[in-house]
Formats: sequence, structure tokens, C-alpha cells
Amino acid sequence: MSRIPLLALAALVAGCTSGVQPPEPGLPAPPANLQGMDQVMGKTAESALALLGEPSLDRREGMARQLQFAGACVLDVFYFQRQGQPSLAIHAEARLPNGRDVQAQECLRSLLKARELLRPKG
Repeated sequence: MSRIPLLALAALVAGCTSGVQPPEPGLPAPPANLQGMDQVMGKTAESALALLGEPSLDRREGMARQLQFAGACVLDVFYFQRQGQPSLAIHAEARLPNGRDVQAQECLRSLLKARELLRPKG
């Protein structure tokens, strides 16, 4: 899998006029087990941090940002900020620790499951 430099990714989407729209404010989120990448895509970095905890990497270049979450797999989420708007997730990639590709949704599910196991019961 080729890695996309943050600035190249930002340039790619800078001209786009459409994209993933954030959910309407005030609407409750469906339970985590009923969602996939929509828990991350089109949302702010703060949403991913609340969902997945501390990233193993937080890199910024200009108006672009990359958060990386690692566990049984590695999930990279790329954010881009348009002038006057919040930074939103526009792209995600995932891989296994050995470098083999894995679906981003499967990786997210694995990271969420591991996080649930770490939370105290009760």
C-alpha cells in the first residue's frame, strides 16, 4: 500500500466541493456495533480521539492532519481543514502490523473491540 503524504492528500481534496457531510448536531449516534467508518469519516479529530483514545501518531502539515491508532492493526485517519471550517476526516487507510492491507472498517472494529475489553465493567 502506498502512503499518501499529507500535503498531497490535502491538495487532492482542496478542490473538491462535495464530500462526507458531518451528522446534524443534536442527533444521537447509533450504537457503536451498528456503525462502521461513519463513526470517523466526515467527523472531527476530537470524535476519533473520544472513540479510540490516544493516537500512536498525531502529525500535522499545514491544513492537513494524520491520526494513527494502533493495536492488532494500524488505522490512519487523514483530516483536512478548509478555511473557516472545522477539520474533518476525509480519508482512512488500514494495515496489519506486518504491512498487509486490511479493510479500514475491520481495523476500526478491532480497535473498538480491544478498547471495550480495556474498559472496567460496571
